[in-house]
Amino acid sequence: MNFDWTKYLLGGLIIIFLDQILLQHLSLWGIHFDAVLLFLVWTLPDLKRIEAIYIYGLLAILQDALYDSWGLMLFSKTIIVLLFHNYLVSRNQGKIFSSQFAVVTLAIAVTHNTVFYLLSLITGGYASGLWPYTVLLLGALYTTIISFTLHKLLRS
Repeated sequence: MNFDWTKYLLGGLIIIFLDQILLQHLSLWGIHFDAVLLFLVWTLPDLKRIEAIYIYGLLAILQDALYDSWGLMLFSKTIIVLLFHNYLVSRNQGKIFSSQFAVVTLAIAVTHNTVFYLLSLITGGYASGLWPYTVLLLGALYTTIISFTLHKLLRS
């Protein structure tokens, strides 16, 4: 029995722990980046689709419990895995440039934030004084900039 998926689950738990302890204070104008989404973008090509759904589903349930978002993270991260898994696996076959990685990360972050925001509008669980465009675009841009910076630092 292969238990390689446990290292991804433990890595995700460490990311959530670091997000709650350290990274939560890295906000710009009330906009936070999603550390679990960064972890998802970086590790999704290494996993099979079913493993990825289980791993990121468990991480998203924990994130829902911490942020009191009632399953919205679970649904939005599962949608991201279903929509982008095949594309990321095919893109990861060759060397990916930093600019390509940034564009893919931006598309994933905008999709994730849009799904999360639309679901929260339906459930009435989103109460913020920020404009929706600020949450959707600047949150995605912030996540992309951090992901791009990490990609440049770690892959070069």
